[in-house]
Amino acid sequence: MITKLFVKNIEVFAHHGLFPEENKLGQNFIFEVECDVKYKTALFNDNINDSVSYADITQTIVEVTTQSTFNLLERLAGEILKNLFNKFPEITYIKLKINKPAAPIKYHFEECGVMIEAGCVEFLNL
Repeated sequence: MITKLFVKNIEVFAHHGLFPEENKLGQNFIFEVECDVKYKTALFNDNINDSVSYADITQTIVEVTTQSTFNLLERLAGEILKNLFNKFPEITYIKLKINKPAAPIKYHFEECGVMIEAGCVEFLNL
């Protein structure tokens, strides 16, 4: 059995990008995260201590995004994955999407960014 927790459209203002203006002025980033969680008892006892909180997952994403500055979204994604896997051992797999809606692209686009999927064991052993 696989149980998935997800949070969509987490909007965070931060300073990431290759260009100095992006790092100075900042911009919005939109996150979607889906986590496979290995539960032992949460499905049967209704106790939050046996689960992973959506609020805690979201808080981790916001903290990592706002406390550091990276040139690459891939690097930001890697840092988020590392923090989520380390803080929540119940999470076995993460699918993370980072949308950068104000990316400096001269053409019209709906979304752009990075999407990474990784299992805990493979990621932490890189």
